[in-house]
Parts: sequence; C-alpha cells; structure tokens
Amino acid sequence: MLRSFDLVLIGVMTATAVVTYSIKHAAELKLEEVRRLETEIRLEHDTIDLLKADWALLTQPNRLHRLTSVYHSELELVPTEPTQLAMPNELPMPKSQLPQPETTIEELIAGADPEVAAAIRGVAAAKAAPSAKASSTAASVPVPLPRGGSRVDVISTGSVNR
Repeated sequence: MLRSFDLVLIGVMTATAVVTYSIKHAAELKLEEVRRLETEIRLEHDTIDLLKADWALLTQPNRLHRLTSVYHSELELVPTEPTQLAMPNELPMPKSQLPQPETTIEELIAGADPEVAAAIRGVAAAKAAPSAKASSTAASVPVPLPRGGSRVDVISTGSVNR
C-alpha cells in the first residue's frame, strides 16, 4: 500500500512541477513581450521628439525669411493684408443653422407633396409621348445665352481685396 501511495505522490509532484514550469515559461514570454513593447514605445517617443526638433528647425522665422528672399521670383509671396482676413460674420452658415426643408426625402419619394406628384406625372407623360411630339417640344426648350466676356472661374467672396 505504501508503494502505490508513493507512486501517486511522485505523480502529483511531477504534475505540479510541469504546471509550475509551464506557468513560469508563459510569464517569461509575456515579460519579453512587455519589454519589446516598451522598447517600441520608447523608439516611437524618440522619433516624435526628433520630428518635433526637425519641425522647429524647419520653421524658424530666420530660415523662412531667407528662403522667401531667395525664391521670391518663383513664389511671389507678399505679406498678408488685414483686409484679406475674413470676419466671423462673413463665413458661411453652419449646417446646424441651415433652414430645414418643409418636406422630408421620404415624402418626396412617396409623392405626398402635390408639386412633386405633378412633376412625376409630367415626367411619366413625357416618357409616354410619341417620339415625333417629343422632337417638336425639344425645339421649344429654352437655351441659356452665353455670358458676357467674364471668366467663369472668377469668384468674388467679398473678404479678399485683389
């Protein structure tokens, strides 16, 4: 009886040793991972500090003034005039303050609005009309006149003096 009890105790001791070793090994692996992550974080912090130092050097006023004087003919930079700055009341209205439409998109799709329903009926009637009638009505469609000699891409905002 004593020998089988000894064998059971030896088995239990071996099992606890294996479990203890596996837990110790897993803890060492996690510790290595933590050290690796700390090293990566330290490297990222050092990189950020280096980039901040580079940015401080690149944006020094003396350096920028020297560069603008060297490349003045290519850049044609001029100081900002006080009239070029926009006042808050000149800015567009925020989306939250825009007036809300009277009808929702769901009502428009459903055709609940009488004007929308009439427009949908008109489109359906135009599609159902014969092609000969459509060609005669296409000639009566007004065409916008070309604008006077003004350029299309000139936009006046009222906040910039040119």
